[in-house]
Amino acid sequence: MKQLLVIAIALASVNAFATRARVSALGNAVQLIDTQTVLTNPADMMSMGDYANIESGTTATTTYNSNTEGTVVRSYGNSKLGLTLGHQSTNASAYSTGAATPGLRFAASQAFMTATFGGAGAGAGLATVKGQQNPVNIHYGTKMNDWALAGTLVYSNYNDKNNDEKESSAGIRLGARNEAWDAKLGIGLGNTYENGTEKFSGTSGYSAGIGYKMEDWYFNAYIEAAGFKVEKAGTETAKLDYMSSALAAVKSHKVDGGNIFYGVTLAQDERKFKLVSGAEVKQTALTLPILVGFETEAASWLTLRGSVSQKTLINSSKADVSGTTAQEFAPGANSTVAAIGAGLKFNKLTLDGSLQGLTGDTQTQDLNSNKLLSQVGITYLF
Repeated sequence: MKQLLVIAIALASVNAFATRARVSALGNAVQLIDTQTVLTNPADMMSMGDYANIESGTTATTTYNSNTEGTVVRSYGNSKLGLTLGHQSTNASAYSTGAATPGLRFAASQAFMTATFGGAGAGAGLATVKGQQNPVNIHYGTKMNDWALAGTLVYSNYNDKNNDEKESSAGIRLGARNEAWDAKLGIGLGNTYENGTEKFSGTSGYSAGIGYKMEDWYFNAYIEAAGFKVEKAGTETAKLDYMSSALAAVKSHKVDGGNIFYGVTLAQDERKFKLVSGAEVKQTALTLPILVGFETEAASWLTLRGSVSQKTLINSSKADVSGTTAQEFAPGANSTVAAIGAGLKFNKLTLDGSLQGLTGDTQTQDLNSNKLLSQVGITYLF
């Protein structure tokens, strides 16, 4: 028992995103309702009790969902009020545009432009870039008949007057949920970064999703769009338009002490870059990820979970530069991702963690402990 407890504590300390760890270990399955999903659909907080959630990370990180953050949610009659500090907003910077870039602002960097487009990207990107600084999310939700309705305000602001560097962002998220239906909408109201004569301007991005639960099935449709332009001394040097959509279906089976699920998602992405060199780059992808996962209560104090996913049958991508195909895969390279995780429960306190294998045809995909104890997250229900 003592050895099992040591192993469980170790598991619960790896890449621990508090409930990020649970979501990660379960393959980001679309049917999940968790303290982390409140940050995309604020109505989810009405499905849980009051809680405080703290997640460790790196303050200066440029990787989405690996930064330090914390949330507290309290009830006031039939309503709830919540505050999140440090969460990097999907409305501002979390639209992925490549393995080396976690979001829009970093896709606008010169490092990304050069690494992705070579000579065509020379001089197009920002020499330096910052993500959101000290972002704040304020949540409010209430119940109306059978519906839970909620909204979130997102804000960040930074100004280095000596070096003429500043960033700002703002946005709103709206959510609704009842026993069968759920819907969410995110709207970016502002997303800028300036450093001297260089300027990043995000377009009015949005994301929208709708889901339906029918017995053991859950169906979901999702779409998001975003973009930016880079200006240097008043001249536009780069522009991006991004669009993504997905359709998903998940089947869940309740078993003694746990749940097993499997699902499939049809996802389509399109990115269009215009660069100062005159090159126009179009990247498209069509994939069909299949996901299998489980979660079980191994003991009254220990929950174990895991998942494996793979882009099967359909895994195509293509990149055109000024009308000439530069890269095309149909199907693409290895995409298998495996993850395992654990949650330790001490009365109303939960400690979560996960181990996740690396992806890509040249990666080891080992579920190893090379990041053991690098992050810890806790959630307290009260």
